Amino acid sequence: MSKDPIIIVGGGLGGLSAAISLLSQGEKVLLYEKHENLGGKANTKVIGEYRFDTGPSLLTLVKVFEDLFTLCGKNVYDYIPIVPLSPITHYWFSDGTHFTSDTIEKFTPTLTSHLEVTQKEVDSYISYSKKIWDLTHEIFLMKSLHSSSTYFNKKTFLSFMQLLKIDPLRSMHKANSSYFRDNKMVQLLDRYATYNGSDPYQAPATLNNIVYAEHGLGGYGVKNGIYGIVEGMAKLFYELGGVAYTQTKVERITYDNKRNITGIVVNGQEVKSKTVFSDVDTLTLYETLLQDEKAPIAKRYRSLPSSSSALVFYFGVHKEFKELGIHNIFFSDDYKKEFTEIHTLHKIPEDPTIYINITSKITPTDAPVGGENWFVLVNAPPYTGDNFEIEIERTRLTVIKKLSNILKVDLNKYIESDGILTPKMIEEETNSYQGALYGISSNTLMAAFLRHRNQSKRYKGLYHCGGSVHPGGGMPLATLSGMISSELYKKRGF
Repeated sequence: MSKDPIIIVGGGLGGLSAAISLLSQGEKVLLYEKHENLGGKANTKVIGEYRFDTGPSLLTLVKVFEDLFTLCGKNVYDYIPIVPLSPITHYWFSDGTHFTSDTIEKFTPTLTSHLEVTQKEVDSYISYSKKIWDLTHEIFLMKSLHSSSTYFNKKTFLSFMQLLKIDPLRSMHKANSSYFRDNKMVQLLDRYATYNGSDPYQAPATLNNIVYAEHGLGGYGVKNGIYGIVEGMAKLFYELGGVAYTQTKVERITYDNKRNITGIVVNGQEVKSKTVFSDVDTLTLYETLLQDEKAPIAKRYRSLPSSSSALVFYFGVHKEFKELGIHNIFFSDDYKKEFTEIHTLHKIPEDPTIYINITSKITPTDAPVGGENWFVLVNAPPYTGDNFEIEIERTRLTVIKKLSNILKVDLNKYIESDGILTPKMIEEETNSYQGALYGISSNTLMAAFLRHRNQSKRYKGLYHCGGSVHPGGGMPLATLSGMISSELYKKRGF
C-alpha cells in the first residue's frame, strides 16, 4: 500500500472504477473532477421539465459492474437499479417495416417473420458471433494487451491458434453480407460498428462479437436513468473513504527529470503523489497536463483517425408515442453513403440514421405527465474546426421531417423544450480530442493494439483509464479500463 494518496484525474466511469478498485485494495484515493458532476460523458441534463442522460444509453456486459462491486464485497443491485430490457430496441425502415429486438430466443422468430431470413441463417450467424466473443473477450477486453502475463498462458495460446476464427481479415459488412442476402438484416448487423464509432465497411469483422454481447448476454436499462450508474458508483466510492474534489480543474501533472510522477497542480498549488491515474483523453493528457506534446505516443495519436462523434438534439415532447420504446432506430436508405459521408467526406450525413433514447419509458419522472424526453442522436464526423452551423440546422430539419413522416404526426407541434450537443461542444466539455466519442478509430485490423496502454512506459507512476485507452469506449469498457489499470498498479505498484 502506498503511503501517499493516489490521485485520480477525471471522474468518468474509468476514473470512478479505478478509484473504487484502489480503495478496495486499502489505498487512499483523491479524485479531481473539473465539472460539478461526476460521470464524464455519462452525465445528466435538465431542460425545462425534462431530464436527459447526455451520453451512453444502452447498458450491456452487466457482469463488469457486478465484478467491480464484488471486489468491495458489495452487490451492484443494492446501488444501481439495473433492469433487463424486453424488448431492447425498436427498428424502423423507410418502407414502413417495424419490429423490435430482444434476447436471441425472442429475437429469432421476430427476424424470420419480418425479414427474408431463415432460422438456420440466424442460428448460424449467432453461433459465429458467439465464437468470436468466446475467443476474444477475456484477452482483448478483460486484460491489458501490453502486459506479458496476458500472453503467457494456455488460454491465450489456444485463442491465438484460432486467430482466423475471429474473422479479422474482412470487414463487418462483408462478413454480414456472406451470412444474409436480406439488405435490412445486413444493415441491422452493420449498425453495431457504431457502438465504438466505426465504419462497418472498414472495421474488421471481429467486431461482430458485439451482436452476441447484446443479444446473447442481454441489454439493460437503469430505473433512474443511466446517470444512476454514476450515482451508484459514486455512493460506493464515498462509502469506501474516497475523497472527490469536483469543480476543481487539474492544471498539470508533475514529474521530475527522470519522469517519475510527483503529483498534480491545482489552483497553482502542487498536491504531491507518486501515483496518478489519468481518466483524461490521451492527447489532452500529453499536450496539456503533461505538456509533453513531443512524446512519440502523442505524435502517433495525432496522426491516427478519430472515431465518430455525434450530433444530439434534446427534445422535450409533449405527447406520448406508444409505438416507441426506450431505444429506437430509424435507418437511412443508403448506409454505405452515410458512413462514407461521416468517415471519408467528414460531413454530417444528408440522410442520417436516427437514434432516439426515451428514458421516460422506464423512468416516468424524466418527463411531465403526457410527455416524453427524446434524446435524438445522429452519427457525425469528429470536429476538425469546420463550421457545422449550416449543417446542424439542416440536419435538425431533416430529422424532424423524417420522424414526422414515419410516425405520421407533425412533430414540430409537440416539441416544447429544445437543446443541442455538437461535436465541438463534446470536445470543449469533455476534453475528448475532436469530440470523438471512442478515442481513435477502430477501422483497421490493428486498432485494438493501437489504443493507449493502461500503465505508462514513459512515466513511472502514471496509469491510464477511460474511453480513449484500452480496452475502449462505452460504459462497460471504460469501467474495465479502471479495473485493469488498478490491477496493474497492484502488481507493480510502489
